[in-house]
Amino acid sequence: MENSIYKLIEIRYWDNEPQYPLFKIRYETKGYFSSVANAEQAMKEYIEEYKPNRIFGFLIKEHVFDLLEGEATKSKRSYLSDGSFWDVWNMSELEDVDSWIRFNGRSEDEMRFKPGDIVEIVVEDIKSVGLGVVVLTSPTIEEAKGDAFPLDYYYVSPYFAADYDDGHYEYHHEAPIDLFPLRFPVSDELQKTLKELYKNMPKEIYRKFIED
Repeated sequence: MENSIYKLIEIRYWDNEPQYPLFKIRYETKGYFSSVANAEQAMKEYIEEYKPNRIFGFLIKEHVFDLLEGEATKSKRSYLSDGSFWDVWNMSELEDVDSWIRFNGRSEDEMRFKPGDIVEIVVEDIKSVGLGVVVLTSPTIEEAKGDAFPLDYYYVSPYFAADYDDGHYEYHHEAPIDLFPLRFPVSDELQKTLKELYKNMPKEIYRKFIED
């Protein structure tokens, strides 16, 4: 796309010994490119030449010109530490319906996780990775057809939601590029906490949140 520029970002571990339930990461811009293919090639060459360690993964963000910052991000692609593609959050494929953004659903092959899965949640704003449990996936293609305004988000409950004992339920909607499979051991205690959290989480809260 002529009006786009692609920003390659390396995500590195900040902590010397990252471990769950929470660890810090940092972001480093490696360059700007005219296409996804060029950015991916540069990423692979960087990995091969420097063989960097302590890499969590990579991002390629597509930005368009002549727009304000909040509107400029057109797509985001996430990659694992070896440079292999993980997922895409592609705003350019969303359909604008009466000023609302419509998502057309994900196929089963595009679903990385299922309800009940324990996952890593990348929170870019605070440069951290924490644990969570998937409660609802992004809409399937069939589900999207029956939803007035479907969005490409997973609904995830973070590990710290288990601290609430007053009937308060914590839930986040997370873009698919911000969820990753576990890469470190999870203690029995944490697994039990997250499984209980999923079991006790009233799913209708999520469904009502989406429908509202």
